[in-house]
Amino acid sequence: MKRIYLEITDACNLNCPFCTYEKGHSFMSLDKIEDYIRQIKPFCSYIYLHILGEPLLHPDFEKILEILDDNEMNLQLVTNGTLLDKYPDLLKHPCLRKLSISLHSISDLDISPAYFTTIDHLLEENEDVSIELRFYDLKHLDLKLNNYLNSLKERYSFEITSKQNSYQLKKNVYVYFEELFRWPQIDDPVIGDTGTCHGVLDMLGITVDSKVTLCCLDPKAHNAIGSLEENSFAHIVGSPEYKKYVQEFKAHIVSSPLCRRCTYRLRFR
Repeated sequence: MKRIYLEITDACNLNCPFCTYEKGHSFMSLDKIEDYIRQIKPFCSYIYLHILGEPLLHPDFEKILEILDDNEMNLQLVTNGTLLDKYPDLLKHPCLRKLSISLHSISDLDISPAYFTTIDHLLEENEDVSIELRFYDLKHLDLKLNNYLNSLKERYSFEITSKQNSYQLKKNVYVYFEELFRWPQIDDPVIGDTGTCHGVLDMLGITVDSKVTLCCLDPKAHNAIGSLEENSFAHIVGSPEYKKYVQEFKAHIVSSPLCRRCTYRLRFR
């Protein structure tokens, strides 16, 4: 497996217009996080700390980084960036391999200019961590995001990379442009029963309430294949149910009710 999404919280400090889910207020305990990371380690070395929610809100975030460091895991951290100033030593953690800042999250919101100052400081001091600035819905950026993008263009050369819609600003610093996508909903119309995506085959998600799901776009665990409250991660990924989904996705068969309604997977035809 290439990566596991571990949802340490479903709480968020923003109200993004593109997010269709209600904010939660749950935080996974430190004991569970440590236990789950140890269970995941034999199967995958790359961890994301979200499905829904803002991971930097977790009150034990620094301790979580230390657990990842101790277990020699690789962290790909996705954040809205509003709390980065609270973690000045973030880039020094050995576990951190990639920091993705979702700038589109602050669109149409009243954000302090210090937000961009913090990001600029990270760009300047960074040497080893891959930093990605994400701009979604490029045609409809608000004024402050347009201004910041223009300021980046004035300071850096945007070199085309092998990744589509991605540009390198300097060593280990990138800008990524993408269209907004719609989170799948279980009451959406069915769009088909054939196709595939990176879910199931390359990654799984673990929700804040310990359910193992096929997809990182499934915070309500409609695609749950087990619970770590009841069985080990090894047991769940060795189960006939999970193996069935693996074989189906390899054959481009989509049987999960949520997957049959997901428009995001159409990118992977």
